Amino acid sequence: MFTDYLKYLPLLSMCGWIAMFASKHKSLFLGDCMGLLYHLALMPAVVLLPGSAEIKFAGYLWLFCDAMIDMASINGAGHENTWIARMCVHLLASIWIVGASLGMSGAACFIGVPLGMGLFLHALLGPRIANTKQVLGAFVVPGMIAWLLSVAYWLGAFPAMLPGGI
Repeated sequence: MFTDYLKYLPLLSMCGWIAMFASKHKSLFLGDCMGLLYHLALMPAVVLLPGSAEIKFAGYLWLFCDAMIDMASINGAGHENTWIARMCVHLLASIWIVGASLGMSGAACFIGVPLGMGLFLHALLGPRIANTKQVLGAFVVPGMIAWLLSVAYWLGAFPAMLPGGI
């Protein structure tokens, strides 16, 4: 019975993602709490998406590590330290997003592969890019929203929400 609701977790994660960016400039604490929601809500969805054990491991490791980075920030680790750690775990995010997306069809694949590749390139080249946070935000904020929506659709969350299952 509970597993019927797992397909909606990407939507909950997306709400946490949007709230994280909407609140972080006003309250780092609230933004990091929304980051926890974003990462932890997505965790059970890893098992539902395609990918080898290694791809899924990268997904779990990214989500656990980024949640730990959120907690470190909440506990005063400092912005520079948490930013560097977050860029490091984006390698894992890119592996999982690309790997899972390649096993999906439609928009999830079309959006996820470039999103994951962009995360990898940004993590690798970020310190060498002027206005690196703005560059990351310009593609990852809309890209992650679109990918999470497409994953929810791929999992069947939207047809179940429509009257008559249309």
